[in-house]
Amino acid sequence: MFISFLPAPQACGRSDRMNPKNFFGELKRRSVYKVAIAYIVAGWALAQGIAQVLPVFDVPNWIVRLIVVLIIVGFPITLIFAWAFEITPEGVKRAEDADAKPASARPKSRGWIYIVVVGAAISLSLFFLGRYTAGTRIASRDNNKSIAVLPFASLSDDKNDAYFADGVQDQILTNLAKVSDLKVISHTSVRQYKTGAERNMREIGRQLGVAYIMEGSVQRARDHLRINAQLIDARTDTHIWAETYDRTAADLFAIQSELAQSIVTQLKAKLSPQQKAEIEERPTQDLDAFELYLQAKPSIDSYVNAIDVRAALLQALKSLDEAIQRDPNFVSAYCYIARANDLLFFFDLDPTPERISLADAAVKAALRLRPDSAEAHFARGDYYFRCLRDYDRAQEELAIARPGLPNSTPFFILSGYINRRRNHFPDAERDFSTAFALDPRNPNAYNLLADTYVLQRRFPEAIHVYDKVLAAGEDVPIVRFRRASCTLWGTGDSGPLRDILAKFPDMEFAGGQTPVRAWMAMLDGNYAEAERVLAASPRQDFQDIDFSFYFPKSWYQAMIARAKGDSARATAAFRECREILAQRLIVKPEHARTIAVLAQVDAGLGQKDLAIREAQHAIDLMPISKDIYDGALVLEGLAQVYTWSGERDRAIELLQKLITMPGYTNYGRLKLHPPWSPLRGYPQFEKIINALAPEHIR
Repeated sequence: MFISFLPAPQACGRSDRMNPKNFFGELKRRSVYKVAIAYIVAGWALAQGIAQVLPVFDVPNWIVRLIVVLIIVGFPITLIFAWAFEITPEGVKRAEDADAKPASARPKSRGWIYIVVVGAAISLSLFFLGRYTAGTRIASRDNNKSIAVLPFASLSDDKNDAYFADGVQDQILTNLAKVSDLKVISHTSVRQYKTGAERNMREIGRQLGVAYIMEGSVQRARDHLRINAQLIDARTDTHIWAETYDRTAADLFAIQSELAQSIVTQLKAKLSPQQKAEIEERPTQDLDAFELYLQAKPSIDSYVNAIDVRAALLQALKSLDEAIQRDPNFVSAYCYIARANDLLFFFDLDPTPERISLADAAVKAALRLRPDSAEAHFARGDYYFRCLRDYDRAQEELAIARPGLPNSTPFFILSGYINRRRNHFPDAERDFSTAFALDPRNPNAYNLLADTYVLQRRFPEAIHVYDKVLAAGEDVPIVRFRRASCTLWGTGDSGPLRDILAKFPDMEFAGGQTPVRAWMAMLDGNYAEAERVLAASPRQDFQDIDFSFYFPKSWYQAMIARAKGDSARATAAFRECREILAQRLIVKPEHARTIAVLAQVDAGLGQKDLAIREAQHAIDLMPISKDIYDGALVLEGLAQVYTWSGERDRAIELLQKLITMPGYTNYGRLKLHPPWSPLRGYPQFEKIINALAPEHIR
């Protein structure tokens, strides 16, 4: 039997329209294109919303991913329906039925346009909501749910139990910090309020910006443990809750969990099932391992204020290695091991491949033990950023970690660090501000926030940050030094900085003050004093403008000799510096900052063409499109090469570009810093300086 597949006569017109040559025309006629555009916009808006907003409410990451997958799967299904059906004034009809009505009689549907417009508006709204919710929710959180857990007093006869008391306080604080409905002041700030001194609760509450304070004591005698805890309303200095726990030492973590949950109840905070489970989880089975971990944490969390950063990090690693030997399943210890190795590599304190391997191994160990650990994903993000310079993967890991770290100062610091380098300065400012709110006496938090203002040449705001730090009780010489430095860069007034240096002659943090003392002496033409200051320091390398690069001592020796006109001594010092930088490049090849300084050294040695090639190579390795922070610094390196090589116009052209972007090219440095002396008096250079001058100086 022969069956014909030819259309019936009455369908011939329909067949013409379905000719493959007219297929795309048919897609357009059936509004499939419009539906596709509307779906893409609406789907993207929804995906943007869930990715940005749901983590704020602690929705598990797998749910976020599932919704995105469903949106993608729904796309072809929607196109099939768009082909088969049409929306008419009479309702949804099959396309063939709708075709029965003449096209001229069918009103044109503009619904897809409205969907596109509304979808785009929703998308942008959700995007910015997600961007700013993580930071602003800390500031806008109900102040009645803000708390600081002060160090606990040790009442034990054995004075070595002080670390044990710190551990009790530390874990309670860590548990509370997992509750997204609370604002919990981080370890670094509360650590300042040691026991043994009378505490003014109202003043501490004001300094830390909290409504409640928890304090207590710990007494351990052999296997017996007594913990007293009390909750105080800092606004009225009223005791509102207290509890005593008499247990065995083995019950320590259970007590800490119970305490944290009691505080959550007292403050009427929301506690999700996931957060409750995390609070009840024991960090380690070994109390000695826990004490070793506690000894290491401060050096890693506050590295920027260490006298010797390398020594502090290596000592921390020693304690952490002992901790994991005692408990090979100690996830938090592995995370801190990774972070310490990241810092040693990133700051060129030990930039060897071994550091990368050690950091990588520690991260993998943590994730193997706890694949869903927010802390472990944060550690991997830190590793991607500091060791591999892979900013995209770092931010992916932070997105996974964010719901589990609602009160983590290190999280917001790292997020801000990455955003700043990617030229997302509003986001970086939000992140650092959040970190500062959570930890107002954390030097990493307040220095990076102030430094972000410095990079944007917003010096009054940077100074205001340090004023807030001083008001929070952190009245230490290094804070006043950095505040005075902001004054110098913004106004060219070196008086406050000189006063601080004179008042604290022995101040030295990571080699940041000796170079400044030398610069001040050079500004006075007192080169003998500059040489004396430099020679008096036992250090062999120093920081200059920022916290991420160390210059060899011979670099400063060359600067001094060059300024006083001793060309022979300058050449010898430059050659010594070149050897040191060349050795660094063997260990860490293709490091843009090192190559940029090497180029300046070669310019100082009169190797103009070589210096320009090296400086350009540094720019190629670290363009501002990849990293605005380091990119601006290596670009300034080329400007310095041009300055020392007699290419004034080319130097001026680069400086004009540099002052339009965030960076350390500012009024005070261009006006006073000795390396720019060859340009002084040149009209175009003076014009740049005047453009950067504050209003009252112009």
